[in-house]
Amino acid sequence: MRNQARVHLWYPAKHGLPYPALHCSTDGIHRFLTTTTQVGIRRTQAGHDVYAPFDDIANMVVRPNSGPNFSAANYAAKATRWKRLWPELTVLAADGACPLLSA
Repeated sequence: MRNQARVHLWYPAKHGLPYPALHCSTDGIHRFLTTTTQVGIRRTQAGHDVYAPFDDIANMVVRPNSGPNFSAANYAAKATRWKRLWPELTVLAADGACPLLSA
């Protein structure tokens, strides 16, 4: 789990890309590198709320999130590592053209 509230302070120096401050937790989730990882969990009095705008995680699909801070190199590195760990994943190319079979 990560706290996204301070990402805008260190992200530009680490990745060389702008990262405007977040106004709510879903703003940060929508900037995650892949739609697969766009998941948030919030504790409530009744238990937990789950926010996952895409069902890629359930379908085991790794898809790039083409937001303004997308990095094809970071996406390729993560997708390659995840494919080694979970060979059954379908990894989509960063350009959306076709699945990456060798990742």
